[in-house]
Amino acid sequence: MVDVLHEVAKDFRMSETEQKVRYGIGSAAAAAAIFAPLSYKWKGVLTGVAAEVILAAVYGFSPLKRFFYS
Repeated sequence: MVDVLHEVAKDFRMSETEQKVRYGIGSAAAAAAIFAPLSYKWKGVLTGVAAEVILAAVYGFSPLKRFFYS
């Protein structure tokens, strides 16, 4: 049973390169949300994007990627 779960989860894991790219995108979105002179609406959108991308990189899989490809 453990092997089946491992094989299913393996399809949604990301490579080290993808993790680094996600860290960069998340950092850029967070910096823009903090320092750019934007309205609160756009700051909220950028904060949400930054949070999803950085958390996906930390945990090694993306819920959105799983949603779109399954």
